[in-house]
Amino acid sequence: MKRLSEEHVSLIASRARALGEPIRVRIIEALSRGEQAVGQLAASLAMQQSTASKHLQVLFHAGLVHRRRDASAVIYSLADPELVAWCRYLSTKQLTGGARETARV
Repeated sequence: MKRLSEEHVSLIASRARALGEPIRVRIIEALSRGEQAVGQLAASLAMQQSTASKHLQVLFHAGLVHRRRDASAVIYSLADPELVAWCRYLSTKQLTGGARETARV
């Protein structure tokens, strides 16, 4: 495997931190069903619109979501649909076994 540049390592760490908050993973999951306005996301996730906006801002700055204006609404979408597959991969039980083995070493 080719060695990662410092820029790539920094980008990966930044994106991992952005996904380190469970509600942000829920937002990614909700956006996998299609683009949504902040108000729609907030309502579907039972949170205040301001809270949703703060989390979306983190995801946007990490490059994980895109946003656009539509009149007074801000509409968000996934930057890449593969992000959902990556999240599903990280949730697989096969990774749990490897983590236990590493912890024993």
